[in-house]
Amino acid sequence: MIHVDEEQLMYTIGQAERIAADYVKQLTADWDSEVAMFPDDEYKAEKGDFFYFAFQSAKYVETRDDNYLCYGPCQVSVHSVTGECRLLSVQESLAIDPFNAR
Repeated sequence: MIHVDEEQLMYTIGQAERIAADYVKQLTADWDSEVAMFPDDEYKAEKGDFFYFAFQSAKYVETRDDNYLCYGPCQVSVHSVTGECRLLSVQESLAIDPFNAR
């Protein structure tokens, strides 16, 4: 019989980023614009039990041209143990400030 330690294993930030990318891909499949995760480390964070990632339209991520900017909450959280994903609301994004923008 295999014994599993009572502590749950945690995802790494790389694993969580792949989970977030898959979640965002499924969530935005019917959007007008293709979206992409920001590759920059400044748009990846770990705070408490969550990992945070930012995404935006693929054209914006590539060019940083504001003409391609998607408006609205473009941050996703991934629980470090369960892998559960969800979009952050604007209020949550401001309160959590995952990328220390303020």
